[in-house]
Amino acid sequence: MNKAIISAAAARVAKRCDLLALRSDRDDCLMRLFCSPAMKLAHEDLSQWMTDAGLTPHLDALGNLIGKPLTEDPQRPVLLLGSHLDTVVNAGKFDGMLGVLLGLGVVETIKAEGIELPFDIHVVAFSEEEGVRYRLPFIGSSGIAGKFHPADLDRVDGEGVSMRDALIRFGCQPDDYKSVSYRRRPVIGFIEAHLEQAVRLQEMNQPVAAVSAIAGQTRATINIEGVSGHAGTVPHDRRQDALAAAAKLILDIEQLGQTTEGLFATVGRIFSRPNVSNVISNRNELSLDLRHAKNKVRKDALETIKLMIMELKRTRNVSGRITTERHSPAVPMDATLTEHLQSTITAQGGTRETLISGAGHDAMVIAPLAPTSLLFVRCRDGISHHPDEYVSPDDIAAALDVMVGTVMSLTTSLDAN
Repeated sequence: MNKAIISAAAARVAKRCDLLALRSDRDDCLMRLFCSPAMKLAHEDLSQWMTDAGLTPHLDALGNLIGKPLTEDPQRPVLLLGSHLDTVVNAGKFDGMLGVLLGLGVVETIKAEGIELPFDIHVVAFSEEEGVRYRLPFIGSSGIAGKFHPADLDRVDGEGVSMRDALIRFGCQPDDYKSVSYRRRPVIGFIEAHLEQAVRLQEMNQPVAAVSAIAGQTRATINIEGVSGHAGTVPHDRRQDALAAAAKLILDIEQLGQTTEGLFATVGRIFSRPNVSNVISNRNELSLDLRHAKNKVRKDALETIKLMIMELKRTRNVSGRITTERHSPAVPMDATLTEHLQSTITAQGGTRETLISGAGHDAMVIAPLAPTSLLFVRCRDGISHHPDEYVSPDDIAAALDVMVGTVMSLTTSLDAN
């Protein structure tokens, strides 16, 4: 592949990340929410770039913006490339956007080379991955996967605006959500590029690596109940201090994460009652987040934590229980498509070593629909969801080179079949 063409396309990707970062719903930071005014402006920018690349931009019923070939045959095989355009509050300028713009860069590069493919490429900008506005992630990708629940259209945001009304105001027809699905399309695969959000690539001194699996996740609520009392009169050996018990449990959960390979175990939120300085706490509610690439390890960790909670009765005379549990299984990436990525990376001097994603991505939602792979791109110091988020121009070029090479590899594979 012509390096000058790759370099020029990568430079456009970097510049466009800068431009999209100006499309924000707030003046003091980057925040671009689902169906917001800033998202509308971002769509206008991306639509123009898609048009310039010879694609037709299409806004579907759930707010996904998809760049399709000018003339489309519904029976022709489709390769999906992309990621999401929405952000968290006080975001960086690469999370999600980079994957969308790299997908567009692939189309531009192949067009510049004059290459004819045996399949169409659709560049997808998923409408909602972070889940900030409606506390529901993966709205766009669930629609494309044919898994969207229409009852969610009645969800309301913090200002009382329903998802249905927000979509209608955005120019969509949300009650036609079934039309979003690609289940009746011959989809040969989906490749998502995303910044790593960790430091493994930096430690490996590698610009990119393929991902083998997205970790499974358990989210739970833990309640610990004790007895209130006066902070100045109840002896310590007679206390049933729910907050002290919660502190012990939090440290034990942290140790479990530290001593179990690949496990991330986090208590990120605590509500203590009565939350008064001179009163012993009688009730605490904790959040629990467990993640691991192997479902059994994650489930075993949860059972261990349940035993820890039971042990608090004996050691601290408090009661505890898990009141809610939500489980998302680990999602392995497609072995064949990942092999195409790995072979391309090694051919370009990179590593065959794969990574595990501890964070969720649209790729995990699309995986049941079609063969799916995830390409991680190095981000400086692992910083993400933050204004200091950074991916170097050289690493953008490396990622684009790998993606183009993988597409060409798929072309050869399809021709052989």
